[in-house]
Amino acid sequence: MNLSKSFEDYLETIYFIKKLNGVVRVKNVAKDLDVSMPSVTGAVKKLAGLDLVIYEKYGLIKLTKKGEKLAKEVYKKHEALFVFLTKFLGVTKEVALKEACAIEHDISDSTLKKLKKFIARR
Repeated sequence: MNLSKSFEDYLETIYFIKKLNGVVRVKNVAKDLDVSMPSVTGAVKKLAGLDLVIYEKYGLIKLTKKGEKLAKEVYKKHEALFVFLTKFLGVTKEVALKEACAIEHDISDSTLKKLKKFIARR
């Protein structure tokens, strides 16, 4: 499924918040992404229409199995890129967080696979 960078960011953020807090609310996502709550609500409704999240007005946001699978993929890309940028290139954590987020949306699966192999050998 081809999602926009923005929707991938929403899924990844929902996944990450769920891992940290156990539950996800619109206000948590808004704070993490530094966007308005109405923006989150709109995006979550669209993601629900794609069967990636379950959301009821004023309720919790939950990933569907399909949504969790996609969110994990994005998160794993981000994680591998962050490790590469910080550990091997010496990029600061602040910069690596931003740049990993930017790169994760455009890196091909084959390049990511090679990057993970490189990291694993070191």
